[in-house]
Amino acid sequence: MTTDGEVAEVERLPFEKLIEIENRRLRIALRRARRSPFYKDRWKAARVDFDRLHSVEDLCLLPFVNRKELFEEIRTKRGRIACSAVNTWFAGSSSINLYEWFPFSAGDFLGIAPMLARMSRVVGLKTGDIVLAVVETSPRISSVIPYLYTCSEASRSQRLEFITGSLDWYDTLDMTWIDFIQRRQPTVLFTSTGNAVALADKIYKDLRVRAGEILSNTRAGIFFGEPMEDYKAEIKDAYSLEVFEVYSPTENMSFCSECHVHNGIHLWMDACIPEIIPFDREVAVPIWQALSGTRGELVITNFAECFPLIRYKTGESVRVEGTGKCACGRTHPRIFRLPRVQEPDKKL
Repeated sequence: MTTDGEVAEVERLPFEKLIEIENRRLRIALRRARRSPFYKDRWKAARVDFDRLHSVEDLCLLPFVNRKELFEEIRTKRGRIACSAVNTWFAGSSSINLYEWFPFSAGDFLGIAPMLARMSRVVGLKTGDIVLAVVETSPRISSVIPYLYTCSEASRSQRLEFITGSLDWYDTLDMTWIDFIQRRQPTVLFTSTGNAVALADKIYKDLRVRAGEILSNTRAGIFFGEPMEDYKAEIKDAYSLEVFEVYSPTENMSFCSECHVHNGIHLWMDACIPEIIPFDREVAVPIWQALSGTRGELVITNFAECFPLIRYKTGESVRVEGTGKCACGRTHPRIFRLPRVQEPDKKL
């Protein structure tokens, strides 16, 4: 079991050591992925020579997978997708369907815990913090995150108290939920960007006060889901807190986090291999080889047990913020998520 000190060391490893970790885990992920008919058929059609796949530099020999292809396969051939036994199916969202299902093994699920501990440390949570978690209801994976945190090794780093609820509860329980929140006075808000805006709107509509007056002790907000750029000013004004953005879609629960320097989201290289397809090109490059300011689509390869993502085109438009050591001391590269409604600028 990884200790807090060991994880903190991973966050600050020299670049060469991070590449060694990626290469070792990539070889295991590729062997595992070959068990999935989804990859096996695609790679056979692309005439992939596995004898040439040894390191991150060889990823370019493999074809991309996009969201549409992946979730179409899951919808129509769910039994053909997994590389190992499926423990749980969780649902994410897409622009096409309300729910897009994704498989997790028990190991994948339990592996979320140390990433939660890392996220908490990076954003500065501490023992005694009270976290208001406004999450979606099942079958969204966010519904179980607070329980997974408190019942796992994640809770050993920072012993936190969670108040868990959803906007559906607000509507059902009327003001009793808000009354309880006021009594407990949470110090941290954990929710999606959309939920944060909706909650602030509901509080103002019912009480004619800013959400920050209800959550008067809340010093920090951890936000996932939609990119923060279009929401940051509104959320800061409504809540008067420090904003931390997290990137952790259902299919890649690694909780890549913004740190206190607020100069981009750290992409954890020990949990995934990030690439970028610049808007003016069709060839992906590892993010650490891209120049700061490069804009493009984020591509992820991860090391999941049940279904590793191999060169997965996320559909996320990002800008590379930095590839050197951050002022916080962490060595993992940083990105800025561009608003999804924004049309990519092809002229860089």
